[in-house]
Amino acid sequence: MSSPVEQRPITPPTHMTIRQLVVMVLSVAAIAGLVVIDQRQPESNVGAVPVDQPMPFVHTEERSAANWFCPGVPASDGQISSSIVVSNAGDSDLAATITYMGRTSSTSTGVVVPARSRTVVDARGGIDSGYVSALVEIAGGVGTAEQVIVHPAGDATTLCATTPSDTWFFADGFTGADSVETILMTNPFSDATVVDITFVTKDSEREPANLQGYVIPAYTTIALPMAEQGARNEPILAVSITASSGRLVAGRVQHYLGQGRLGYAVSLGAPRAATQWWFADGEKLPGVSEQLVIFNPGDVDRQLSVVFLNGATAENALEPALVTAPAHRVTVLETGSLSTLPDGRYGIVVGVNDLDATNNTGIVVEQVINRRVGDTVGTSVILGTPGDAVSTKWSAPSGVSLGVDDALVVVNTTPNEAVLTIAQVGPAGVVAVTGLDAVVVPGGGTALLAMPVGVTAGEIIVTSTQPVAVQRLLNRGHDLVGRAAAPLLPFLPMPIVGE
Repeated sequence: MSSPVEQRPITPPTHMTIRQLVVMVLSVAAIAGLVVIDQRQPESNVGAVPVDQPMPFVHTEERSAANWFCPGVPASDGQISSSIVVSNAGDSDLAATITYMGRTSSTSTGVVVPARSRTVVDARGGIDSGYVSALVEIAGGVGTAEQVIVHPAGDATTLCATTPSDTWFFADGFTGADSVETILMTNPFSDATVVDITFVTKDSEREPANLQGYVIPAYTTIALPMAEQGARNEPILAVSITASSGRLVAGRVQHYLGQGRLGYAVSLGAPRAATQWWFADGEKLPGVSEQLVIFNPGDVDRQLSVVFLNGATAENALEPALVTAPAHRVTVLETGSLSTLPDGRYGIVVGVNDLDATNNTGIVVEQVINRRVGDTVGTSVILGTPGDAVSTKWSAPSGVSLGVDDALVVVNTTPNEAVLTIAQVGPAGVVAVTGLDAVVVPGGGTALLAMPVGVTAGEIIVTSTQPVAVQRLLNRGHDLVGRAAAPLLPFLPMPIVGE
């Protein structure tokens, strides 16, 4: 069962003040943002050129090819449309091969992405399957990709991954009120992938025998409805996927139908646990409920601090919360119940406090926000940014919503002032947006940014003088209330061979 949350100020073992704790967290994040995981990608068996990239992020250096693994879209419902957006911010045209994978078949096609432009293709690829995922292989330059789904219950924008992984985690699953949660698992290789799947409900951890040694055939996408695995009407449903042979890409599809949640969302899983997670958009406002859903997949209980940021100065340092995250369990923090947290907007960092040389396993954290207007609700869910993935450069390949006051939300993860430049990719190249070419964000502070009149659809690139975490709040479409939360893509530097 979810453990209780201790809702009181933290008194760290070193007796730091709240300000000292906040500055320490920000300083650690500034250092962590420079760390890159050296995780090498083997050759793709569908024609990809091998690429050295940490999952799921892209490097800033020029390279001859880039792979993008999209988690999947529904392909058998005529009311739902979907697309893959491939953006090219460079000065030369790019050639891309897109391989579509369904339950029993796969197919490939070639596209050209013009310079300083983007190409939009049908994400289903003409395959007859319940769900279809895609691999985008770009040759001759560097591009970015993500998938977009137009659904009557709310549109969903999802980043594509840069490489498969042998582990995937989902903290926030929900099948309450017969809501539908489907886990998508894609094997883009020529050999079968074998996985063990476990899940955690509010009562226990389960390891169904039929999900141990589960085989995902080559070039296929498997849809796993969680209700059919004995997880029906569960308000808490975390999932772990571990490959004993091969690697895969895993995504989650959610259709919320009640018990305080309404909407549709698709997301990549977390390919690893981390010891620090950042959220740019925290909200404690009338009509808004916010949860931090914390999954500890490890074997050791973790002690966490949850720090709320609206500026690093002493008068703006909000009191943190202390949380215990039991091993193999899910802990839910209702931020609205924290009496010391004032109304407003803020950034959030969730960090593990009790690390040592022999005990450094991490957690997975997702944020759930329900925005209520009258009798209806809009639900958004987003995975945080790991502490070692905060960056000075971010990209939104399919762009941002226009006419939204908080289209981009930024948290400065350092104690130093950051200056942002928001640019758009267009016929003239990467050009700064008028009025957003020198946005100042104080240390530990946040910024809510709207696109000015005249900005058109296209890739948006955010650069900063300090490491930041950035997310999008998108229109859900169809005159639905609330927002859909979507990450941006962080750019990280290449590791230097031999160092």
